[in-house]
Amino acid sequence: MLKKEYRLRKNADFRKVYRSAKSVSTRYLVLYPKARKGDGIRVGFSISKKVGKANVRNYYKRRLREIVRHNLHRIKPGYDLIILTRVPVTELEYHELEKNVKYLLRKSGVWIGEKDNKDNNGNTKKDAAVTD
Repeated sequence: MLKKEYRLRKNADFRKVYRSAKSVSTRYLVLYPKARKGDGIRVGFSISKKVGKANVRNYYKRRLREIVRHNLHRIKPGYDLIILTRVPVTELEYHELEKNVKYLLRKSGVWIGEKDNKDNNGNTKKDAAVTD
């Protein structure tokens, strides 16, 4: 479970991020990264009612939380992030969802993780987000 210190919970905080952050997106997810004062990372999740009933929305929220929890050490400190889901997210398996999250973090410049976009020869591969 993602600890409380890493969660974005207040409506006012969500509004600040939505108002001032530049979004990056795939077909399945939208990421709003906003730099903030301090060293911590806070992440909020927004799952539309269009995705499904409460149990489906909670299922995807738990998956996203777990993906972020496993990759917290690879995200630059000092950011508030909101991950918003789009309806087709229900088509994705866990690993495809994880690829999309990592792609968005890389694209937004918040990812400091391993160089998983290099092949054995050091050549840059195309980002592996699922966009269809």
